[in-house]
Amino acid sequence: MRRETEASDELGSPSGLAVSDTQTNHIARAATSLSWRARVTSSLALPVLTVMILIVALGSLKTPLFLAPDTWSNILRASSFVIIVACFEALVMIAGGLDLSVGASFLAGAMTSAYLVTATESIALAFGGALVVGLAIGFVNGLLTSWLMISPIIATLGTLFGVGAIVITLSGGVSIGPLPDNFSQIGNISLGPIPGVFVYAIVIAVMVHVVLEYTDWGTRIRAIGGNREAAIKVGINARRTAMSVYAMTGMFSALAGLLQAASLGSGSPSFGIGMELKVIAAVIIGGVSIYGAIGTIPGVVAGSMLLSLITVGLVLLRISGSMQNFFVGLVLIIAVVIDRFRKERMFKASVDKVGGTQ
Repeated sequence: MRRETEASDELGSPSGLAVSDTQTNHIARAATSLSWRARVTSSLALPVLTVMILIVALGSLKTPLFLAPDTWSNILRASSFVIIVACFEALVMIAGGLDLSVGASFLAGAMTSAYLVTATESIALAFGGALVVGLAIGFVNGLLTSWLMISPIIATLGTLFGVGAIVITLSGGVSIGPLPDNFSQIGNISLGPIPGVFVYAIVIAVMVHVVLEYTDWGTRIRAIGGNREAAIKVGINARRTAMSVYAMTGMFSALAGLLQAASLGSGSPSFGIGMELKVIAAVIIGGVSIYGAIGTIPGVVAGSMLLSLITVGLVLLRISGSMQNFFVGLVLIIAVVIDRFRKERMFKASVDKVGGTQ
């Protein structure tokens, strides 16, 4: 336990941002003492929803296509895969870590499931194979970051490149498909105008929300993200908790890749490119703090949908791809600045509360 504490002290914040022990203690106390409703109202979820409404209102004045059912079907479908991965990336960041390998896990899940369902025509084997591969990738990330104490940025970046290279080598860099119709149907069913993959994403998001807010595992995640040393001192196994978070992130990233392969009817080596950047942007825009401990799943869902809305909306407005990236980057920077001020506000509020009780 002492070695784990010392190692975590040497590494500092996974994001590379300096936060004093005093600040960390007060921020962690403020973050873990709030109810989930208070976290949602104090997060960026409501401002993000407001921005979404403004974008829709302004966009609909420019082109009626903004309100077309097909447009919203595309927005929901595009956001679905990001939502699934972002929910678990949020858990990693709330726990004080970072996973840059989600794009590789996404690719591995897509290609593994496509290969297995093509070779065996077994949907169960395709699901099982993809989930096991994703779980293994996440386990390696957890081992590197939690036991070998390698910086999460370095460890998961290495996994990103390593897994991507292995998948492309084994596949020969070519797509796998067409996939069987019964498998493709999993990614193409719909409930009226609502894509089935969006329903899957919301169900998963609700499950993650419940786990984060109402279970001991969720409490441990926030605790190690708020103050790892203090969490260890009260008996929380920080290594095991962090490893479980990374493992689940890898597994569900692979599941999202499987769903995209099913949706498009093939597995492609291009799947997952840039996924990690989209996911991290969605998580931060959704109000998850880069300092750990703070964040909500409703905010992450809103952030994911905002990214898809911006992308599709700017296409409808015939704005170039480079400017689309500019707007996404602008929103991301604003979210980080707000997060910084929010951290300081929570620190001051906690200090005032402690001072008032003495």
